[in-house]
Amino acid sequence: MSEKVDFMPILLASDINVYSMARAFHEEYGIKSLMVARERGAMTKDTNILDYLEVPGLNETEVFLKTMDELYDEYGPKGRGKTLILMGCADHYVRLIVENKEHLKDKGFVLPYSDKKVLDELTLKESFYKLCDRFGLDYAKTFIYKPEMNFEFDIDFGYPVVLKASDSVKYHAHKFEGFHKAFFINSKEELVDTLKLIYANGYDDNMIIQDMIPGEDDAIYDLQMYIGSDHKVKMMNFGNVLLEEHTPTAIGNNAATLTTYNEELMLKVGHMMEQIGYEGFADGDIKWDYRDGKFKMFEINIRQGRSHYRVTGGGTNMAKLVVDDYIYHKDMPMKLVKEPHFWHAVPLGVVYKYVKDEKKLAQVRQLVKEGKVCDSQYYPADMPLKRWIYLKIRGLNMYRKFAKYYPYK
Repeated sequence: MSEKVDFMPILLASDINVYSMARAFHEEYGIKSLMVARERGAMTKDTNILDYLEVPGLNETEVFLKTMDELYDEYGPKGRGKTLILMGCADHYVRLIVENKEHLKDKGFVLPYSDKKVLDELTLKESFYKLCDRFGLDYAKTFIYKPEMNFEFDIDFGYPVVLKASDSVKYHAHKFEGFHKAFFINSKEELVDTLKLIYANGYDDNMIIQDMIPGEDDAIYDLQMYIGSDHKVKMMNFGNVLLEEHTPTAIGNNAATLTTYNEELMLKVGHMMEQIGYEGFADGDIKWDYRDGKFKMFEINIRQGRSHYRVTGGGTNMAKLVVDDYIYHKDMPMKLVKEPHFWHAVPLGVVYKYVKDEKKLAQVRQLVKEGKVCDSQYYPADMPLKRWIYLKIRGLNMYRKFAKYYPYK
């Protein structure tokens, strides 16, 4: 297909992930995306690159399908004449798309996603760790807790441990006072009490108990991937997460990431993704374990990661990957990104204060000096006064949050 196609992205969710993807589409094609969400997040307010549709109950299948049908009728070929690319920027929206893929594809949406069976292999953590065993990927010592165990169990590794849900989408649908994405547990008593709290609030699936790999934020890595519609790796970008957020509801969110390179690990993960028939974006969470000198897999998210704009900022536009693949059906050779680039979503002052590794910090300073740096929030082409004020206030609040919550003093 050589002629220009009039297309429009529909992005589900309303956070920095949505803004970063909308920015990529706007930078490459000069177009607005349509954001559809239950409510508008602060990061996506007062922007000129997103139109917005608020849909209460969008996470419910009936409401979701009705909304998508109406949007296709309004904006699609028989409406405003556009080809519609539908993308979820949060796990539960990706799952809604995938669970209703046949209906949406028949309707006419462009869907850069695998089938449900493939995604379930990755999203359900016990099946993911079986994949790691099959393809020779290391992960932390793991115990799978099942509700029928009735809190009577023993683990064969010591405390502290990390506790997280096997099905994170289901878990996030049952939030409660004291909710955390992951719990860091120091004793068997604390572990049992936390499990009781989680199950008392409606979650009914398995939980994952893992050996806590030591190390500060700069031992954490993430792997941004794009696997094409032909199930072949097209792009991989390996990042060292120098800082994470540590507020209870945002713990684990990347705050500053440095693009690095490890070809052996990248190719090994890529081989697994190809063999299981994956397609679309994915984001691998990984940690370096200095005890045995190995990278340990935590999980692979079935969407672009929160820090994915470092890929676009570094010269490989994330939106263009989808458009070249699904709209223009271009041949796309594999690209393993080697060029260092620094992405941050907190002020540089926070980075310089809290990153402890002097060698990595020196590299960050040099990249900033060379202009090889990006912050997906600050887009010069989209800076209305209200947005600029919000971003400045947010930046100041980051100093306060890190002073309060950052654990590595």
